[in-house]
Amino acid sequence: MKDNFARQYIHITGIVQGVGFRPFVYQLALQYALVGWVINDSEGVKIEAQGDTKNLEHFIIALEQQAPPLSRIDHVTVTSLPLWLAPEKPTLFSIEKSQHCDSTSVSVSPDQGLCDACKQDIADPTSRYYQYPFTNCTHCGPRYSITRALPYDRVTTSMEGFALCCDCQQAYENPLDRRYHAQPISCAVCGPWTRFIDYSHNHNFSSAALSHSAELIQQAAINQLAKRLQTGAVVAIKGLGGFHLVCDGTHAQAVAKLRQIKHRQQKPLAVMVADIETAQQLV
Repeated sequence: MKDNFARQYIHITGIVQGVGFRPFVYQLALQYALVGWVINDSEGVKIEAQGDTKNLEHFIIALEQQAPPLSRIDHVTVTSLPLWLAPEKPTLFSIEKSQHCDSTSVSVSPDQGLCDACKQDIADPTSRYYQYPFTNCTHCGPRYSITRALPYDRVTTSMEGFALCCDCQQAYENPLDRRYHAQPISCAVCGPWTRFIDYSHNHNFSSAALSHSAELIQQAAINQLAKRLQTGAVVAIKGLGGFHLVCDGTHAQAVAKLRQIKHRQQKPLAVMVADIETAQQLV
């Protein structure tokens, strides 16, 4: 019987944190009836797995061939280990808590645009993410800009100060949920929220004060922002990764003011548009 079983240690480096890699490994291990564990640390993703020899071979092949779309595997090291024997043998496959190492050999994914699944959540009136602008999952959202240290965990990001609500906590801890260990996970209950501050009039439009209405939570501040942009104002948008100065690119006086603020009279400014069709009209 032992001839048909094997145990292997697998070390994977590259962009393998913040991209849903551990839940991917977990589900793959369940698929191939393996026992063991997967863990994150500053050296990458590390796996110990034991099971049928053929299943283990297919598991290792699938790790590279079916890796999450935002991941990038740079190197895979596979080492054979002695079989676990009772009573030390695990009875299932688990995701272990991240650990810190003195050395670092892992990369963090760049920030990612909203995925289609999260877009559907935002547009769905029955979803608790309905019209919540910071909706994200393991396939999208901020990564590099919120990271303070490795391994990539919520406590080492700028999301540390936002305690998860019960629903977000449940999704965060469920390996079968696409928001499992999505470090920027949040909603209108646990934040972050939008707030518009007009220093010229000392007005403070905070979405957090409107939490009794899901549809109004984010709209007050965003509407004020849109009005100011339409009238030629230059607005500083503070996100989790820093500040971004914006204005209406078709408003000559606003653009001139932005150039003056940034001391950038000649160098082109970046232009944001809603879609590729609009970009094609301008370029």
